[in-house]
Amino acid sequence: MLFHLNRVNSLGNILVSPVNFNYWDHVGNFTSVFYPWLTLTPGYFIFKLVSDPIIGFLIFLTLITFLTFVSSYYFMSKFSKDTLQAFLFSIIYTLSFFRVASVFYRVGLAEYISYIFIPLIFYSFAEILSGKFNKWPLFVLGLTLTILTHPLTAFITVIMLIPLVFFVLFSKVSHSFKYWGQLILAGLQSIVLVIIISCGFILPMVEQKRALATNRPALLNLAQMAQKPVDLFNNALHTDVRSYSIGIISLLTIAVILIFIWKDKLKYQIVAIEGLIALFLSTNIFPWHFVQNTFFNLMQFPWRFLNMVTFFFAIYLSHILAKLMKNRSSLTKLSVLILTTIACGSQVYLSGTKVNSQPAPFAIVNSKNADQKIKNFHQEDYYPLQSLPYSNEIKNHKFIVNGKKEKLPFTTTQNSYLVKYYSKDPVKLDIPVLFYKGLDVSINNETISPKISKRGTIQIKTQQGQNNIQIKYHYTRIAIISMSISLVGIVILIWLLVNNGRWSFRKLIKDS
Repeated sequence: MLFHLNRVNSLGNILVSPVNFNYWDHVGNFTSVFYPWLTLTPGYFIFKLVSDPIIGFLIFLTLITFLTFVSSYYFMSKFSKDTLQAFLFSIIYTLSFFRVASVFYRVGLAEYISYIFIPLIFYSFAEILSGKFNKWPLFVLGLTLTILTHPLTAFITVIMLIPLVFFVLFSKVSHSFKYWGQLILAGLQSIVLVIIISCGFILPMVEQKRALATNRPALLNLAQMAQKPVDLFNNALHTDVRSYSIGIISLLTIAVILIFIWKDKLKYQIVAIEGLIALFLSTNIFPWHFVQNTFFNLMQFPWRFLNMVTFFFAIYLSHILAKLMKNRSSLTKLSVLILTTIACGSQVYLSGTKVNSQPAPFAIVNSKNADQKIKNFHQEDYYPLQSLPYSNEIKNHKFIVNGKKEKLPFTTTQNSYLVKYYSKDPVKLDIPVLFYKGLDVSINNETISPKISKRGTIQIKTQQGQNNIQIKYHYTRIAIISMSISLVGIVILIWLLVNNGRWSFRKLIKDS
């Protein structure tokens, strides 16, 4: 939780500098370069409006949940053309067991936000596969928002999109060369525009990683982290979100699929199969050891696919319920909707109660101590590798003066780290601030060239007498150019969305 509270609170100067020295334990942490921050900005404004980090965080989570409801209802309504199914899907998906685990236990804020965009991505992709190729900008919107929220969720989503291209072969709409030509064109345009818009995040990250070796998030054994099928199904019968299971509602959906899939419509057969594929990929039945030493290991937890499971299962279950209620009275339909809401709501309530019954965490956070704990929170993801052996020294703000460790007073603002040091003779001063590209250091308002110390921190040579040392970080030229390209890409995307996927002015002129 403190990790995400830091991410949100430190956005106050994000347009000026990648570093906010008031947060991340004041060591110049570059988290904002390695983790996307765009969709976190509403949380920042909520936090500042409320002024209580805990209350602000709860309000932000409520807003995310509401937007997930809206997104789920809107895109399912367009996909199914059935209001009851859209309502049922929005409830089942938004209140699904795995989403509850993401927020109640893991506090995976970025993943929680990214779930808003999943219905948009699959709706627009389904439209493209059905021959409505002008929907490709809508697909780009959903995918780029996911990339700029949680790249791992985007990666998993793309994996689940691939089988859909093969499944479309069973549809009559794909039985022509013209269809595949237009599909390839839509795909290429989508890929190019997604890359353009995302480069403002990707290129600065790559630049920093190429400049120095950084500590990546924990490398885990995928086969060990994958779910055991027996445990997955047993845990689904309980309400302990720490098990990362699918919950009893999704478990019952498997039985529903086995009963109804055989005579269902093709598109819902595909939905059911996609859900089962995602379930398979979340378990250790899949030979994860074959991809352990590839970029797949960035995923860390194969059970991340369980969100895809709950997404597709929610579509199928809502479809079957709506189908069974098709010729029923409005009162019966309303009753089913209410009962579904109660069932899903009970799952959320029982899960939350289960979490609250666990022993209190060691470092409990409340409204009184939140600000201090947030600012002093220390994490080492993407630290310079050479800084890791000296992590305790750095987080304890130990300076090194001519080889001797000392505690020196310092102050911080959002944009700067300030140290005043007096010495009769010049000294070699190692400052406990991490060294990355984009560094500006000055002594008495005169810019100097710092060196990187053996600790991966900033090393300077002081002047004789009083030294007013100021450290700042700025966006590099590559970062500024890439962000400008992304901004141009966003403008192009807005134009294409308004112009219904067309590059020309003809439609707007015709409409006017």
